[in-house]
Amino acid sequence: MGDAAPQRRLAAILAADVVGFSRMMGADEEGTLARLKALRAELLDPAIARHRGRIFKTTGDGLLAEFASVVDAVNCAVRVQQGMPGRPLTLRIGVNLGDILIEGEDVFGDGVNVAARLEGVCEPGGVALSASAWEQVRDKLPLRFVDRGEHSVKNIARPVRVYGIDLGAGAAPPRPAPRPRRRWPALAALGLAALAGAGYLAAPEVARRLQPPAAAAAPTIAVLPFANQSGDAARDYFSDGVTEDIIHALGRFSGVRVIAHNAALRYKGRNASPEEVRRELGARYLVQGSVREAAGRVRVGVSLADAMQGTQLWAERYEGEGRDLFAIQDRIVKSIVGALAVKVTRLEEQRALAKPPESLEAYDLVLRARERIARLERGANREARALLAQATAMTPGYGEAWVALAEAELQRAGFGWIEDPAEAVRRAESAARRALALDDAGARARAHAMLGAVHSFTGNFEAAIAEAGRALEQNGSDTYAHALRGEALLWQGRLEEAIAAIETARRFDPQLRPEFLFNLALAYLVAGRYKEALALSDAVLARVPDPFQHAVRAASLARLGRAEEARAAAAQLRRLAPFLKVEQFGARFVDPAHRARVQEGLRLAGLG
Repeated sequence: MGDAAPQRRLAAILAADVVGFSRMMGADEEGTLARLKALRAELLDPAIARHRGRIFKTTGDGLLAEFASVVDAVNCAVRVQQGMPGRPLTLRIGVNLGDILIEGEDVFGDGVNVAARLEGVCEPGGVALSASAWEQVRDKLPLRFVDRGEHSVKNIARPVRVYGIDLGAGAAPPRPAPRPRRRWPALAALGLAALAGAGYLAAPEVARRLQPPAAAAAPTIAVLPFANQSGDAARDYFSDGVTEDIIHALGRFSGVRVIAHNAALRYKGRNASPEEVRRELGARYLVQGSVREAAGRVRVGVSLADAMQGTQLWAERYEGEGRDLFAIQDRIVKSIVGALAVKVTRLEEQRALAKPPESLEAYDLVLRARERIARLERGANREARALLAQATAMTPGYGEAWVALAEAELQRAGFGWIEDPAEAVRRAESAARRALALDDAGARARAHAMLGAVHSFTGNFEAAIAEAGRALEQNGSDTYAHALRGEALLWQGRLEEAIAAIETARRFDPQLRPEFLFNLALAYLVAGRYKEALALSDAVLARVPDPFQHAVRAASLARLGRAEEARAAAAQLRRLAPFLKVEQFGARFVDPAHRARVQEGLRLAGLG
């Protein structure tokens, strides 16, 4: 008797793979495999089984699963991506509805191939659907779908229309029947005292309801670190500063989405291919360049490439004396947007053009100060303020100098590096308002965000939301503004909105600052998402010995019933912060019940 003929049927296929897996394996084989194994065991495999799917093929860094229902497949994909923040790996997921061939345990056919190609064109951390899958779920799930257009993919004769899911804009999909939808504890909010490192952050809100950061269908641009060709490694701060300022200028165009500066820093000094950058960052367009600055003359070379097609769209070189650098930056921004065929309105042009300082020396001082502020060290903060005092005295009309000074003052108030923190807060507010009073469109978004940070520090969260909302109106791709928005929402007890806002910031910048990640971990903890809080705390503590993350970790372990580990975490917290008082932890929450809940979690861990 011959073998039975393969069976045909219609099925939903989910394809998932890890972003940058080969690179991570090259750097740490054992650690990467351990992290992948944990991801499969803790999240991926259980989610697929819970949504009635079947894994039929695994690869080194991914898998393929079959579902009888497209709704189940999409719910599964969304739940997996919602469970990823805080984990050291990033996934792309594609979902297709198509005809498949089944032979034994194997599945073949175009239905499988298209799903695999969808995963390949999906942005990191996202979910991509084919048109056939989208048609089945568009009216069945409370999600926001974004038409990504047609894509030509390998080994598929016809173009494939792709739909993305805006994971930050809509309600979460229901859990699969017959299980009831799970409810997180109603707006349960933990908090912490006005502790160093988290206390001076604010958060904006464009409207009461969560809004996406920019038009989801807008092209995504990655500006890679400009190469320093000055022959002096100590001048890296200059080329890095030019890169960052171009990112901010592009971000003020509502028609484009810009990858955060920190997310692109991993490519500094690395000869990565456009395809590699596209796959890892999800960027369609790449901006690359170089800066040579010496003896008051500046030479900037810049190019724009289509990472998907691997073709260069535009290249230019600019030269000039000192202050011409700022006109050069404006020309670069306008040329890039023109190359992308974005219709830039007069208002958007005004937003993108920053008023230059009167001398290159002042700009240099501000770049030096920014680098020192980012160190989060008392001595570096003192040096930054000295540099900024020179810059503001030299060019009092330079808005960016006043914004940086506001951040430096607020930083030292938050970390307790001044005998009278209230005085530093007053100085920060004065500097932010000074920047807003200037005719400097480039500094306006940052100035609003810093003023919002001041309001957050003093507990005026409604004012913080209003100010930071104005920052997002100026620049919808501003990572800092989205993360600040999440902080203010956290202290108000609006947990799911806070989580969504900070996760949006993290999608722009995977290397988000530790204080923002603390806010996210705390929000997870308050929302009852203990495993996510623990995973994020572990990831942060692998990089930074933050006592506040130890507090979240201890409380999360206690809530998970892992008493012995919770006590060990509490002991580590005591070593790092011997004078921490549990009764003061969570003092910034508006609702006293939220403070009580924080303190209860810490006491369960053995603190008190």
